Amino acid sequence: MSRVDSTPGCALYSDPELYDLLFPGAGDSAAIPDPLRRDRMLASQQFYLEEALRSGGPVLEVACGSGRLTLPIAQSGLSIHGIDLSASMLDLARSKAQAAGVEIPYSQADMRSFYLNRQFPAILIAGNSLLHLLTAEDLLQCLAAVRRHLAPGGRLIFDVSRWDPALLARDPAERYPVMRVNHPGEGDLSIDEQAGYDAATQVRRIAWFLSTPSKPDFRVIEYVLRVIFPDELLLLLSTAGFELEARYGEFTRIPFDSSSPRQVCLCSTPTT
Repeated sequence: MSRVDSTPGCALYSDPELYDLLFPGAGDSAAIPDPLRRDRMLASQQFYLEEALRSGGPVLEVACGSGRLTLPIAQSGLSIHGIDLSASMLDLARSKAQAAGVEIPYSQADMRSFYLNRQFPAILIAGNSLLHLLTAEDLLQCLAAVRRHLAPGGRLIFDVSRWDPALLARDPAERYPVMRVNHPGEGDLSIDEQAGYDAATQVRRIAWFLSTPSKPDFRVIEYVLRVIFPDELLLLLSTAGFELEARYGEFTRIPFDSSSPRQVCLCSTPTT
């Protein structure tokens, strides 16, 4: 019988080693056999590193997880601080920073209400982390906390999915392939997904089924994500006092349009 995880947020965050296997940093990206997905992971890291360097630091990453971005940014010579709600993810991030010989202060904090008593010229929220905030109120609380910590002239940089309506309309009883990775102990690890969409709340309820050739469906992970539509995102940013400087459709900085898979955003606050 498979084991079901249904903790708040995403249950992967209580298993940071598995999370790192599925969403590795550049140095471990060879575990991803899909070249398109591997290229996106590499482009994501490069994009956030470029924006961090452009800011001159110090940098804050909100929902930093196990340090996929904080570590290479710190290794570039910039000062970076990471916050996350998951203690287990932060424990792994600290151990990786220690092994790499870099100092990165990490704090356990809620992205809706964090307080660090300092400001930063760049604040990063990467990899759909904002989509764990399931209501407009939660999103606005997070953006308000970000704005309090943003230095004058600073930037908020984040990415979220641009949801395909066809994906939202999928049969919730059907399973669809999501990804494959090379597990060091189990070999080929595949993930299939079942998901239902509630149009009233704009929330997707997702179940991931993890399988290997010898252990089909050995684990099931359940979590929820909010859907943020492109025009809605503009309204949320404006309400929170942000100006959208640029929105790309991918980490390669291609223009955003109706076929783009992502909303990669650079935002600032008015100077007057």
